[in-house]
Amino acid sequence: MKKIMLITMAVALVGPAIAAPVFFDDFNAENGGVGKLNYTGFLNWNVQDGTVDLIGNGFFDFFPGNGLYVDVDGSSGDAGKMITSSPIWLQAGTYELSYELAGNQRNSQQETVYVEVHVGLVSTSHSLPQNAPFTLFTQQFTLDSAQNITISFEGAGGDNVGMLLDNVKIEAISVVPAPGAILLAGIGTSVVGLLRRRRRSL
Repeated sequence: MKKIMLITMAVALVGPAIAAPVFFDDFNAENGGVGKLNYTGFLNWNVQDGTVDLIGNGFFDFFPGNGLYVDVDGSSGDAGKMITSSPIWLQAGTYELSYELAGNQRNSQQETVYVEVHVGLVSTSHSLPQNAPFTLFTQQFTLDSAQNITISFEGAGGDNVGMLLDNVKIEAISVVPAPGAILLAGIGTSVVGLLRRRRRSL
């Protein structure tokens, strides 16, 4: 009976993952928890084509208690583009990208952020009024085969006042098991059936 239970558990472990986070960044670990203008030292991101500001935690903090977050239009007069610094390896399946955006909280101009999952999986933009609070956005995409992806967020404009970004996450909604896992599941199922037949014959 114990053998059957162990093999059944092994078969279950190679089944599809459901709502499993594979990437998450809330920026709270950046720079020792201290905000900085024109910040470039991100753990998970490179900044290209301009600058962004790391703010919050009492430093230009428009949402006290929210930790650190990113102003995608830094303090150089040129809005920045953030792109994941390392590729994210995903198995074939369906995934959900989620992130929170807020208005600039400073002037009346409506700002815009462009969001992409490369290559060609997600391409969208969001515009929010100045006083909009952090709002959750989600985008789903499907991979027909395993591959590396990258995520990017790009601010529009160059007035040193941009939309705010926080809590970037990718979750697995349903994942197609790798061929080796499928083979293991098939072997496990066959062994379970064999053990049950042997028990009945005793």
